[in-house]
Amino acid sequence: MRQVMNNKLFTKPTGFGQITDGTVARCPEREAIVYKDWRITYGEMGTLINQTAHYLRSLGLTKGSRLSVISRNCPECLLIEIAALKLGIIPVRINWRLSPEEMEYIIDLNDVNMVFYRPENPEWGKALSEHYSDASHAGKIFVNLNDTDKKSVLYDLVTDFPDDSIEIELSPDDEAVRMHTSGTTGRPKCVVYTHGGMLGEIESVKDIYEYTDGQRYQFIAQLFHTACIGAYLSLCTGGTLVLMDRFDPATYMQSLISEHITAISVVPTVLKWILDEADKHGYDLSELRVVRYSTCPIPPVTLHRAMEKLHCNFYQSYGMTEMGSIVTALVSEDHFTDNGAHLDSVGRPIPGAQMMIADENDNECPTGVVGEILVKGPGKMKCYLGQPELTENVFRGGWYHTHDMGFIDEYGYLHISGRSDDMIISGGENIHPAEITNVIMAMPGVKEAAVYGLPDDTWGEKVKASVVLYPDVSITSEQIRAFCKQKIAGFKVPKEVEVLSELPKTPSGKVIIRELKERSMKK
Repeated sequence: MRQVMNNKLFTKPTGFGQITDGTVARCPEREAIVYKDWRITYGEMGTLINQTAHYLRSLGLTKGSRLSVISRNCPECLLIEIAALKLGIIPVRINWRLSPEEMEYIIDLNDVNMVFYRPENPEWGKALSEHYSDASHAGKIFVNLNDTDKKSVLYDLVTDFPDDSIEIELSPDDEAVRMHTSGTTGRPKCVVYTHGGMLGEIESVKDIYEYTDGQRYQFIAQLFHTACIGAYLSLCTGGTLVLMDRFDPATYMQSLISEHITAISVVPTVLKWILDEADKHGYDLSELRVVRYSTCPIPPVTLHRAMEKLHCNFYQSYGMTEMGSIVTALVSEDHFTDNGAHLDSVGRPIPGAQMMIADENDNECPTGVVGEILVKGPGKMKCYLGQPELTENVFRGGWYHTHDMGFIDEYGYLHISGRSDDMIISGGENIHPAEITNVIMAMPGVKEAAVYGLPDDTWGEKVKASVVLYPDVSITSEQIRAFCKQKIAGFKVPKEVEVLSELPKTPSGKVIIRELKERSMKK
């Protein structure tokens, strides 16, 4: 465990909603959020948060009510969430990439009372609003974030409300935010965070991950992810959050220069694109001081290239949704000590976290021996919503069982060896093969299907499906992909589909995924 100075930022008994109170008071004239041509100072941010809280309260939302913002990155995602948290309202984060049917499942699972949404296209906006238009859903409130000619619909909704702060006393154990992660049956599991856990995670990470006062931080990760912690770390330490809603290499690079960006957090794919663009166009990245990377394995060639090209402090993190994001960190000095011996690790535990490698009986493994990675940490979830037996199982013995395999070396650094389940991580998104298999198997003419991940230079891993058809059925790979696109989010759709006469199986009939992967990688 790391021992660092930990000067507590959050001392009020008002929960995670206090996250920006200190910086709003300390630097009201400083830019807090930059989004396209919308520049919000800390003072204005505080005003909008307070007015939004009064607006939500006027609608009858109170402690324990549920609220969602379904949108690409935008300031409203943060402003509305913080306002809700001040009232003890529970934000339910929903991936805007999901299909309307998938969104409806999560809205209904959580019995969400109010939804702010920005449709990616008219079709899904219409489908979502029509689904909840009948009398049985009369109590739900839907607000289209596009219904304004101003910078934000908030200026239409909240301007006439008071801007005095609402402070409600909340217990550290009170429910704060709900996230969703892939489930083994294909349906997402709902992860419940507490106010104390979320604040504890921020307190633990801020001292070791170089979020500093005045830092200009370009943020491209999606705010419905646990990566949202980066946005909150910036805002609670007095940084300027330059928020981007999508990744376009040219726009991203121009913003790095024009906004004088000093820190970024990226998946390895984006880091590679940044290096490519800098080489191609000669961008001056000398103002960049901090590079944080995470979410999926980084190719060693990309990391070494970045360290040679960018004269920055590098940080890597390892974590998972159930632990409130970060559990271990490979901090800047770790990248350069011992002749780079630690570069193939994911670092050591953050303050307050612990890790252990266990065998199949949950006994601790010796140093250097591969086993399942078990972790404890300040940001751990309270539970899976409505699944007490599953919650108890994953926290057996007080440790969260990650299903990741790895070992701890003699210096105390964690090395990831793989996953004990079949989870695919593509471009930072967690994808469970069972969900895609279920969709393909629902297509008429499909007899069998197996879905798995393959290494990919761009996305870390890509989704591939091997499919067997019934006799006399003719279906192309593109038709299978098109069918999937109608049912699931685009990032889950297999990038490659092959039609086979049969799938390799064990004597008991279980599909041998390893053999399919090996065949594919030989092609």
